[in-house]
Formats: sequence, structure tokens, C-alpha cells
Amino acid sequence: METSQQTQSRIGRNFSFWQLIRFILPTLATSLFLSVFKTIDDGLFVSNYVGKNALSAINIVFPFGMLTGGFAIMFAAGGSAVCARKMGEGKPELAKRDFTSVTLIALMTGALIAALGITFQEPILRLLGATDLLMEDCKTYSTILWLAQPISMLCPLFDFFYSTAGKPHYAMVSSLLNGAMNIIFDIIFIVELQWGIKGAALSTVLGEVAVCLWGLNFYTRRKHEICFAKPNRHMLHLLGSVCGTGISQLVNHVAMSISSFVANMVMLKLVGEDGIAAYSILGYLHYMLVSAFIGIADGIAPVFSFNFGARNKERIKRYFWYAVKFIAVLSISVMAGCFIFSRQLISIYVSEAKEPELFAMVMQGMHIFPVTFLFSGFCIFATGMFAALSDGKNSSIISFLRNCVFSILPIIVLPMLWGMNGVWFAVPVGECLSFFVTLIVLYSNRNNYGYGRKNIALLIDSQD
Repeated sequence: METSQQTQSRIGRNFSFWQLIRFILPTLATSLFLSVFKTIDDGLFVSNYVGKNALSAINIVFPFGMLTGGFAIMFAAGGSAVCARKMGEGKPELAKRDFTSVTLIALMTGALIAALGITFQEPILRLLGATDLLMEDCKTYSTILWLAQPISMLCPLFDFFYSTAGKPHYAMVSSLLNGAMNIIFDIIFIVELQWGIKGAALSTVLGEVAVCLWGLNFYTRRKHEICFAKPNRHMLHLLGSVCGTGISQLVNHVAMSISSFVANMVMLKLVGEDGIAAYSILGYLHYMLVSAFIGIADGIAPVFSFNFGARNKERIKRYFWYAVKFIAVLSISVMAGCFIFSRQLISIYVSEAKEPELFAMVMQGMHIFPVTFLFSGFCIFATGMFAALSDGKNSSIISFLRNCVFSILPIIVLPMLWGMNGVWFAVPVGECLSFFVTLIVLYSNRNNYGYGRKNIALLIDSQD
């Protein structure tokens, strides 16, 4: 029988298919809006008003940003899973204290990253592949972003926990606020004041400041299911649980930073700085469209965590299959849309009239790349689901193989065989291999977490 807390909790409701989709949609929209605004910031404004060298410089800095962002997402995803599970166990006050502790940990980690990044700035940028032509832009951009790391660490944390608090629409408002600030200050700093790449960095940081202020306004109110409270005294034990649960997200971002670095080096060798710009544009499109699947995984994660804590096998199974059906339809739709509107999508970032060679290079990739979306959604969902079920091991296996092994090996090997076509085939091939690994992991664990056919005990029952 459910406790009164479980009954009252928004993430503990008995969702129908459309109710679950409606609950997920604000988080999906949040993720999509954030990616759209981010690509507009770095893609549209920088490429059109600053230049392709500045766009290349941003992509050089990108791997370090992915690495540091991995810690933020690890704290956010791991902390959300731990807190939602405790809510399902009927411990709402402990969940609030844990949330406060995770927030403090994220702030301290951001401060440490900022200090290390600024201290070793030039060696880090050289390691990432900054050439003499790009170094000044890289320094300008990275200095501003790295100094703002404590703020950057809080943004994904606050956005993740809105769903845990049963208020996913607050995250959507947060993303719109972030994007609006980005665009407004891009117009002021880049278009009007002509501050170049410095303006792009400042607009990004000011957007994050707005997100943090919105979050502080929400979480300081004690009427919400997740809010600030007295921190948990056992912070080291909590840190271990959070990191163990969210480690796949860190693995994911570390692997993505490595694969991005390798791709930059391959493109630099094949066609120079223009190659990095071309890969950046396709990378922005990929990031923008795949964010919809990330939103699904993030939106449903606290629901899985709550029901895992509440030991409700029937709901876990039902929600699993609801998500699989939704992702299958979305995957086919996104792939088809990319093939149909490829020219229009590329035109967002580069003009065919102004940069015909760069446009043609990206267009070549768009004839191949969209197949990626047929497989990536399922892999992202499975990674997030296992993390939500406190299974950092299986989540990390999928994440590491997908974002490191199957991402890096193809980008190294295939260009040796097929040149530029090998670069564009690398991600679809890697995602296809990841998809089959994901199917194996899902099938192997089908009865551990209640989404299989057998009505046996959840893994959590055997741990008592």
C-alpha cells in the first residue's frame, strides 16, 4: 500500500500513456530549447557576425566544456535519482537535505574547476588543438566561461530537480529565460557593440545567471516537494551514492569531449580549419536534434526512481514500454525530417552564397548523418533509465561504449578508408553498434527491474 507521501507526490502518480507523455513534454521542450538557443548563440551569431575562425575556436574549447559539464550532469542526474528514490521510500525531508548538500558540492566543484582552468589555460588549449591562428579567440572565450564555472554547475542541477519536484514546466520556463537572455545579449554584444567572441561568451554566462536566479527563487520556497533545507551531515556518503548513480553521465561527457577532440584533429588534418567549422555545424545540428531524446530520458528518470524506491514493478514495466513506443516514433520522424529539410537546416548556420565550399562540405555529411537518429534515442533512454534505477554500472557500460569506444574508433578508422565520407559515416556506425549493445544490456536485465515478462522480485528486494 502506498504511503500518504507517495500518493501526494506528483512523480508518484499512476500515469496513463498520454499523461506520462504530457509530464515528459516540458522536460523534452526544455532540453530542445536549450540546445536551439545554444546553437543559435554559437552557430548563427558567431558564424554570421564574427567568422568561421571564431566558430572553430569555440569548437576547440568545447571538449573541456563537455568534461566539466559532465561533473554537473553527474551531480544532477545522480542527485535526482537518489532524492526521487528516497521520496518513493517515504523520506521526503531527507530528499530535501540531500538536494541541498548536492548543490553545495556542485558549487565547490565549479570553483575548483575554474581555478584549475585559468591557472593552466594555455597548456590546456594547446592540448585541445588550438593553433596560433585560433589561440587568441580560444583564450578570450575560455577565460569568461571558465571563471563562471560555479554558476554553470548549478544550471543543470536546478533544471533536473524541477521534474523531481513534480514541476517540469519550471525547467521549460528556465530554458526559455536562458535562451532569451542569450539572444538579447548576443544582439547587444555581437551585432551592436561588435565584441566578437567575447560577446558570445558573456551572453552565455548571463543566460546562466538568469537560470540560477530563477532556480534560487524556486528552491528557497519550502512549499515545493524539493527545496533547500539543512544539509545532510553525511556528505561524503551521499557524494558516493550520487557519483555511483550518475557516473554514466560523467563517462558520457568525458567520452564526448575525447571524441570531439579526436574529430577536430581528424578534420584539421584532412581539410584544415574549415573542416573543424564544417564538423561544428553538423555537431550543432546533432546536438540540437538529439536533445529531444535527452529530454525524454531526463523527464521520465524521476518517475522510474520513485517507483523503484516504492517497489512498484507494474508501473516500471508499463512506463518502460510507453517510452519505447514514443521514442520509436520520434526517431523515425527526426531522421525523415533531416533528410527532407537538410538544406534549410544547414542554412541556419552557413550561407550557401557566402561560403559555397563549406556549405557543400556540410551538405555531403547530411546525406549520411541523419541515420544516427534511428539508433541514438534508444541508447540515451537506456542510459538514463539505468541511472534512474541506481544501476550506475549498466548505465556506464552503455555510455562508455557508445560515447568512447564506438564514437572514437570509427572517426579514426573510417576516414583512413573513405576520406571525408568516413567522417560522416563514423557517428551513424558508432550509434548502430551502440544500439545492439543496448539491446543486449536491456535484455540481460529485463527481470531485474520489472520491465521483463516474468513477475519476479526487483533487484532492490534482494538487497534488503
